[in-house]
Parts: sequence; structure tokens; C-alpha cells
Amino acid sequence: MTTTDHAPATILATHRYALHSQTIGETFQIDVALPSPWMGMRRDYPLPVIYVMDGNTVFGIAAQALRFLQNADGVPPCLLVGVGYQLGGPRRRRDYGWLRTRDLTPSSDDAFHETLLAQMGDQPVPDIGPAGGGEAFLDFLIGEVRPFIAERYATDPGDQTLVGSSLGGLFSLHAYLTRPGAFTRHVANSPALWWRDSEAFATEASAQPDRDTRLFLSVGGLETDPRWPMVDHMRQMAQRLSARGLPVASHVFEGESHTSVIPAALSRGLRSVLAPLPTGAIPS
Repeated sequence: MTTTDHAPATILATHRYALHSQTIGETFQIDVALPSPWMGMRRDYPLPVIYVMDGNTVFGIAAQALRFLQNADGVPPCLLVGVGYQLGGPRRRRDYGWLRTRDLTPSSDDAFHETLLAQMGDQPVPDIGPAGGGEAFLDFLIGEVRPFIAERYATDPGDQTLVGSSLGGLFSLHAYLTRPGAFTRHVANSPALWWRDSEAFATEASAQPDRDTRLFLSVGGLETDPRWPMVDHMRQMAQRLSARGLPVASHVFEGESHTSVIPAALSRGLRSVLAPLPTGAIPS
């Protein structure tokens, strides 16, 4: 039978919440994906948690990719949490770039600010705080989002992963360098290491990352614009960290751009940092 009626398509076994941050003064969209329903798990089994930044654009890709990995590639059951913005009310889609710039960066960058202003053209500049709010956003993740999730789901507080791309990749790497032990695994794809005259390299030089924390760095092979030398920067960071004996894996995805690399980086990155699940070890 054919019908002309329709309803929104949804991802199975996902939930959406609104969470107001006392730290930032912003209401965030929190999306949660449970492990594949076909894994037959106990509801009270404490799950590792994966926090993915840019939830508005990346959550759906990450949720489905993670389920494929859990079903066929030995990745353990995990809870996926996407952190994004409510863009249907006072905040609009045009605000998205300003919001993520505020929250995912460790400092201000005048050159990038001018780029955002140029993109606005004649449109009014949104009333959003300046760049450099990364520390406050990290406090929000650890002090507000993490307890919010733990109150509603069985989670493993000792197994927490932080995933981000572009500015989100810079954010994940910055947390790895400056908050040792806050997360047990990090995936940083196409990290914006050009930010503020590549200050991340100075941060790395003085940082003391946790030696048990696993890190995966990646970039698309086409990310070679001289203004943002993403490939060279990623390779330099990976070499510097590896030379210190830290557990770092990295990969350049040849033929992929800054945007097309995201699905591949999610898949490879999660497989890299998550310990393989032994055969027959799915809790039931």
C-alpha cells in the first residue's frame, strides 16, 4: 500500500534532551544513542561513554557508524552522546558557526574573527560571546553533561571518550593536553592547529598528558591550503607526541577533504581508541 502521509525519520534507540548550562548560560541539545538493540544487553550494564562535538551535524553519522562497528568490528557496546545547539528558537542556523567558535576554542583569534564577520555580510552579528570559551565548555561537559547522563543511563565513569573534528578536533586535543585524565580516550580529526598562530604547539611543549590516555589524530589528504596547512600540522603534532612515548595513532586519509573525511575519521578513530571486544564478551 502506498501512502502520501509522512513523519520525520528517526534513528532507532535514540533520545533527545535540552540541558541548560549554568556555566555558559546556554541551553544545549543533548542527543543520546544506545547500543544497537540487537546486541541484547542488560539495561543496567555500565557503558563506556563517547561524547561527540558538533552534535547537530555529526551525531547521526557517529551513531550509525558506531553501531556498524559494534555489530561487525569488535567494538564494545557504548553510549554515544552528541552535544549540540538548539537552533529552532532564539538561536538560528546562521548562529551555528559563532556558537561553536565560542565553545570549542581555547583562546581568541582576531584573524578568524574577521573571517566570520566577512561571512555575515550585511546580516547583524549574533549576540554570542567571543571565542576562547573552551575551558568553560570543558567544565560544562565534565561538571554538567556527564552527571546529567549518569543520572539517566548506566555508565562507566572510568571509560569516557571525547571526539571532535576541525575546531572540535582542536578542542579534543586541547583537553588531552591540559586536562590529563579527564577523558580516557580522545579522537581529534582535522584539528585546527593553525588557530591563533598555531599556539597548540606551545601548549604541547609544556603539557604533561596522561600516559594511559589513548589519542587518535587524523586529517584529510586534501587539507593542504597554505593558509591552513592541516596535513603538515597534524603530522607534526603526532610526531612530537609519539616522540614522548605517548600512545598516539594517526592517519592521513588520502583523497578526502575537510568535510568528506569525517565519516572515515569517526570509524577509524573509534576503532583505534576503543579496545576490541573479545569474542563472546557481550554482557547479557
